[in-house]
Amino acid sequence: MNEKYQVDHKLKVAADYEAQGKHLHAIQLYNAIMVDHPEFDEVYFYLAELYEKMGNLEPAFNLLFSLLDKEPENNEVRLFLGQFLLRNSKWDEAIEILSLILPEENHIVAFFLGYSHFILKEYELAKINFLTYVSFNEQTELLHEANLYLAKIEIELGNFNSALKYAKKTDLLYANFWELNLIYGIIYYNLGMYAHGIVPIEKAIRLNPKEPVSYEWGGKIHLKLGDYLKAEKLFLKYIEHMDNVSSDIYAKLGEACLNASKTKDALTYFDVALKLDPGNDFAKKGKESATLILNKNKASDG
Repeated sequence: MNEKYQVDHKLKVAADYEAQGKHLHAIQLYNAIMVDHPEFDEVYFYLAELYEKMGNLEPAFNLLFSLLDKEPENNEVRLFLGQFLLRNSKWDEAIEILSLILPEENHIVAFFLGYSHFILKEYELAKINFLTYVSFNEQTELLHEANLYLAKIEIELGNFNSALKYAKKTDLLYANFWELNLIYGIIYYNLGMYAHGIVPIEKAIRLNPKEPVSYEWGGKIHLKLGDYLKAEKLFLKYIEHMDNVSSDIYAKLGEACLNASKTKDALTYFDVALKLDPGNDFAKKGKESATLILNKNKASDG
């Protein structure tokens, strides 16, 4: 019986222990394999994943970092550790580990680095890495996903024409994905193409009615188009789904109501906006307009 066969057999036994919920038995067997066969890196991976499954991350990290210290030139170990860190929201650590792998050697590294920088809101660095990834032009789902992130990054950077270009590259795979339709709505709104934004934003709402951001942008689009009752409805749906609502949203809701001749409601919402942000000049002007209209109506009634 050769050594590889022995290790594979023991790994199967350990996996069976895991499947039965006998985690302590599995840990003991993995540790025994590491003592007898320290050259088999996959044992470290399996044990780290078991610790992760148990919610015991510290020994998992210690195990993988010790393996990397032992084999610093082993990019398979480095990549596994980087992915493990990503999976557990250790973005800075993941960047540090993965940055030592050349994207030319393993293209997926550029995607992981782009994603990590995106989560950290380091948009320029995220853009560089996603552009590196798409330059390899691998025809995989991740190519479309990278273009989707590039669209989101360009929105954050205020480059809306460029964002539109990347969004269109994802149509083939994500046409019925709510977030892509939301992205189109945001882009068209910021390009002043409000009528173009209606179809995608309504599709985003239909595909994911529990996502409040779609209601927010739908309200903004309809407000710009002068459909004030629809804007009011969408802003109210947004508020219904959110625990914390900005002063700006209440001010826009006030604007929609004011233009829909629902002046008392408008005044109420402008007051809420000012309570949240006393320096909201738009809400101040809106309140003055609503108050003036109400006073005129009161005078004419009298």
